[in-house]
Amino acid sequence: MRLHVLYRTHAGSNSKPRPSWYDRRTAWESLRASLAEVPDRAVTVVVDGQLPPELVGAFDPQDRQVTVQGGHASSSFRRALAVGADLAAEAPEDTLFWFAEDDYLYRPDAMPALMAAAAAVPAADYLTLHTPDDSAWHATHPSQPDQQVPSLPGGAVPAGPATWQRIAKTTSTFGVRSAALRADRRLLDLGSRVGAPFDTATWHTLQGLQPFPWRHVLSDLDPAPSLRGSVKVVAKPVMRSVLNVVGRRLDRRRLLIAPTADLAVHMELDQVGDDSDWAALARAIAGRTQRP
Repeated sequence: MRLHVLYRTHAGSNSKPRPSWYDRRTAWESLRASLAEVPDRAVTVVVDGQLPPELVGAFDPQDRQVTVQGGHASSSFRRALAVGADLAAEAPEDTLFWFAEDDYLYRPDAMPALMAAAAAVPAADYLTLHTPDDSAWHATHPSQPDQQVPSLPGGAVPAGPATWQRIAKTTSTFGVRSAALRADRRLLDLGSRVGAPFDTATWHTLQGLQPFPWRHVLSDLDPAPSLRGSVKVVAKPVMRSVLNVVGRRLDRRRLLIAPTADLAVHMELDQVGDDSDWAALARAIAGRTQRP
């Protein structure tokens, strides 16, 4: 099985609270170290605008770089999705694509474990290494309830160093088989247009769950005093309704699995807290990395 990583990055930053050890070069180096244990692999770096300074000179010569113009998280994701879909059109059927944001920290065994899980659970169309802890957010946003999915038939599956289970949602960092990427490209694009955060709605739709309760489709619009904010207030209910309807007409319900304990983590304070193991891993990787 071949692994193709699409690593999406940009020069800007956001206001999310980060742990003291957060660093995008460390994030990339953790993924590169984990990829070293996957023999058949390729990397395409999808650069939205410009590379961040800390990633200049970080990539291997054989890593392909593609420059896109996104500007926002959703549009940047759509540009990377288009690059991946073009690659999937020519890729062997057993190719697994890994869409990676640039603010994740990976355990050394993360990517080999991902490949082991893809082989052990062939029914899984999508795989991830991180299950977000965002139940508190969903509790205060009735437009996107925190839904559940049935367990895997026969229960959790051991593969590599981890045990894998079905989950209801993840983020925009995920693995997808080439056939599923070709079939779902338009739905993944549509899901990114319902307003931030769009990940949960997309994953629920793919797995046969209605993403937005009709009675709350006008909730949580967060209008902003700007032209763009006004457009969002109008567009979000429309796109939410479209996604609800499209989801009901899907011929196939997808399957998303993840390890019971994270093998990668989103480097945000509400996801890592004061976890000393992730902090120690980040510092060890940073200590081994020679910076330009």
